[in-house]
Amino acid sequence: MKLNHAQTPKALQEVNSEITALLSEEQPDFAKIKAVLTVRDSIIRLHLESLAPEDKQEFAKLEYDVNNMLSEMAQSLLDQSKEDITKFVRSRSAVKNYK
Repeated sequence: MKLNHAQTPKALQEVNSEITALLSEEQPDFAKIKAVLTVRDSIIRLHLESLAPEDKQEFAKLEYDVNNMLSEMAQSLLDQSKEDITKFVRSRSAVKNYK
């Protein structure tokens, strides 16, 4: 997953690396991912405040694409979690039927 672009500041690159590492874990820690995404949002907001208007628009456009990618990834994780829960509930029901 490519979260960095030509205008990504150093602090954001570090947070993006942490997000990528967390997402690549076999059992992602969703609370930690959420916390790191909150830090990411703060860094982006601070960086936007420091930019000139023309640079602000360019950076925002690049980050918009990254944000869409993160949103799609989050939806995919949510869908997978729902599937896992459904399988678990069905398995538990099947076990109860055999008792």
